[in-house]
Amino acid sequence: LDSTSTGLSTAGTFVGSYDLYTIDKRAIDVSFKTGAQTAEFNSGLRNGSYAADIATYTTLKRSDTAAVATGAAAGLATAGDTGLLNNATMIINGVAIGQANQSDDNASYNDVAVTSTANNRRGSAIAIAAAINRQTDKTGVTATAAPNVLRGSGFTAGTGSSQVFLNGVTFTANTQTRNAVIDSFNDVSDRTGVVASAWGDGVELRAADGRNISISAVAGKSALGLTDITTGDMGPTGTSADIQTFFSQVTLKSDNKFTVKAGYDGVTNLENLGFRQGTFGGYDNGLKVNQIDVTTVSGANQAIVAIDAAIDTVSKAQATTGALNNRMDFIINNLSESVKNMSASRSRITDTDYATESSALAKQQIISQAATAMLAQANQQPQSVLSLLK
Repeated sequence: LDSTSTGLSTAGTFVGSYDLYTIDKRAIDVSFKTGAQTAEFNSGLRNGSYAADIATYTTLKRSDTAAVATGAAAGLATAGDTGLLNNATMIINGVAIGQANQSDDNASYNDVAVTSTANNRRGSAIAIAAAINRQTDKTGVTATAAPNVLRGSGFTAGTGSSQVFLNGVTFTANTQTRNAVIDSFNDVSDRTGVVASAWGDGVELRAADGRNISISAVAGKSALGLTDITTGDMGPTGTSADIQTFFSQVTLKSDNKFTVKAGYDGVTNLENLGFRQGTFGGYDNGLKVNQIDVTTVSGANQAIVAIDAAIDTVSKAQATTGALNNRMDFIINNLSESVKNMSASRSRITDTDYATESSALAKQQIISQAATAMLAQANQQPQSVLSLLK
């Protein structure tokens, strides 16, 4: 990265990269406050939780849309601001990702009067993740929409109340206290999908499913606890509908390292979507056994941690292998029993039980002969009577 990307004052200055890892394989959690997009980009880090042995990449926070009037492009970013995931815009592990579809996101607010594709549901993290997941069987990479979080840095009490537009819902917020503001947001959370809570001196708005957050208000952002967050301006009467839309991030995960490249729309569009070209995961670092130095207290402590982590890894591998073996044994036994039962059923159908059939035949013959003998004796009785009469 050059100075324009790192915040360095000297143009043409280039810096190297760095890696984060934990000796005991604990997950690494990285987060930035809202509005810290520049700091996030300059650090080279990305929001997210990064677990051991899983290749993970979380996209950069995308640009917030400009608050403009309803009609031509209300609250709606252009492709130049936030990027668009078209067909073959992005390539993962050599597989072109298809277009993000608006129908994949039934949660984000969508102004049906606006034809711009940048701020409708097609541009949301939910739709982008769905497009990536359609190719998971080919890429081995799964995508999820990260929670969409806005965090205000402060609160200044308002004079009373304010009209607020949030994700298609217009309501009145009590701005006299911060708790009243939070309650006002949460009263309509079942319709907006956004939950409010206290955060520092301000208010946090969170859409757990990663939907877009589209917001505008009559009162200033500080009266809503959203200092440093740009909201749309509804005007003094609350009748206009300037909307500010915030997009969530997308998290990619895979059991193996994976590569992301730009497609037909170029690198700029890919980066506007928050993605970066590169290979993610597969990094092998940390304390190795042959690097253990027990001549110092810190070295001995690190050695213990490294050995414990190695033992834990082996134990998990043994547990996984044991579970797989148990499942295979159960399947084999089940299949063997099924084969045995099928064989017995086939034998009963195709084989003849000669002993049983012979006994049945002899029984029928004895019954037939006895019936014949009794009939013959019955026919002789009239002749016996006639002979007596003579």
